[in-house]
Amino acid sequence: MSVALLLAGQVAVAIAPVDAGDWRVFCDHRQRCVALSQVPEGGEPDAYPLVVLRRDGAVAAVDLPIPTTVAAGTRMTVAVDTRTIAELIAPGRGAGLSLPFSGKLAGALRRGRMLTLAEPGGRVRARVSLTGLTAAMSALADARPVPPAETVIDMPPVGAGAPRSLSRKQLEKLVGKPAKGCATIYARGYRLDAAHTLLEVVSPCRGAGALPYVAPDKGDPEPAVDLPATGAWEPARRRYAVLLPATPGRDCGVRRDFIWDGARFRLAEERVIAECRRATYEVTTYRAVVRGG
Repeated sequence: MSVALLLAGQVAVAIAPVDAGDWRVFCDHRQRCVALSQVPEGGEPDAYPLVVLRRDGAVAAVDLPIPTTVAAGTRMTVAVDTRTIAELIAPGRGAGLSLPFSGKLAGALRRGRMLTLAEPGGRVRARVSLTGLTAAMSALADARPVPPAETVIDMPPVGAGAPRSLSRKQLEKLVGKPAKGCATIYARGYRLDAAHTLLEVVSPCRGAGALPYVAPDKGDPEPAVDLPATGAWEPARRRYAVLLPATPGRDCGVRRDFIWDGARFRLAEERVIAECRRATYEVTTYRAVVRGG
């Protein structure tokens, strides 16, 4: 029987992101949602820090980052369309502030087009487009957090034996011979349990990274995961981590962690990396309960 990962029945319990102008709403595996500011078309990512609008119960707040170059104790001005609506003291060391989304601030943000954060003298240190903020707030208000159905994964003990190894001929049978002029094919082995080994097969010049296989102590190796991407084994966590990039060559997209349960790799956690253009923000869209190990 194949030990390749079967995705049927393991789809992450996620709500599709909601686009609202220059804001985007993401929901986690408990359907708790946040709205993230986006860099407007043609804008410079460094000038538009990632602002998070979140709602915890009936309370909404805006998490506003402050550049690391702003010294502690600096008095900053928050303005909407050049009209000052708040003043704050920078905590320094890149720490930001959480502002309640209520009263004067909430009204100004709903009506405005651009929020700015400025130092004394008027030097603008950050901008936030407010286009679509009202729609993002509506999406947050409509979200109804619910407890997710729990999936339990039991990890078997690693086992005391050495990982199984394969000959070069056996490895070439799995992935093919390397092209002329390429280095010799090889594999990294990790013991999964008392009867199985994970092999990361590296075929130089293929450009696909290491290909994962599960090799029983007796029998033929099988592909470890059935995904259109390669990943990496993390021995300390005993997880096989995969990135499904939203943009080729970038570290944003969907991250999935898989755990061996003695028969196959199963999805243990999925996170959406929401931003490609600046500092990333992760939203957990699925998480199983992991036991043993």
